[in-house]
Amino acid sequence: MPPSLSASFRRLMAQKEQLATSADGRRHTRVVAILSGRGMLADGTEFDCKTENLSAGGMSILAPVRPAIGQRVVVYLELIGGLEGQVERLTQTGFAMTFHATARKRDKIADQLTWLINRHLLGEEGTRQGERIKPRHVDYRLQVGNRAECDARVIDVSRTGVAVEAPMEPPIGARVTIGSTRGKVARTFPQGFAIEFARPIPLEDFDVDLVL
Repeated sequence: MPPSLSASFRRLMAQKEQLATSADGRRHTRVVAILSGRGMLADGTEFDCKTENLSAGGMSILAPVRPAIGQRVVVYLELIGGLEGQVERLTQTGFAMTFHATARKRDKIADQLTWLINRHLLGEEGTRQGERIKPRHVDYRLQVGNRAECDARVIDVSRTGVAVEAPMEPPIGARVTIGSTRGKVARTFPQGFAIEFARPIPLEDFDVDLVL
């Protein structure tokens, strides 16, 4: 690895450790991260929102609702996925919430925040929105539009898309469903084509046991 790139990745790892937990081991470092999302309160009220700042333990969001302190709330954020927690305090423009998350989920949030902060350093590979994995389950039925179907095999998958091999090659932009996951054809390559998901895979679901 070139020295400049090696230094960048050492910096990323140091930032991730800081984001995951602060020196006292209880509070998390917050960073400015503006992400769009949609939330739901315990009574079923749905609302659009944007984050003001975010950490591995909670976030402050802009929202048109005024929930009660301690009320349960679920928020789905672009690039992050679903987050569940409770209202910690109200602000002039929304509210702050703390997450109900396992240590593994908090670590994944810290990974994504590190990527968001440093994507300008990572170049094209960094903008692929995280690692690509080869899941255990690779054989699926692929539906193109509302009619054509065929078998397809996953080459690799990221949180935002999947590369597949299939006996047909849908045109770029075609709406497809692989398994139960919807998306559209983003590009083709000699071995097959890439599908961009309609929604990113939630952080807590992205591992080798992923089923599309």
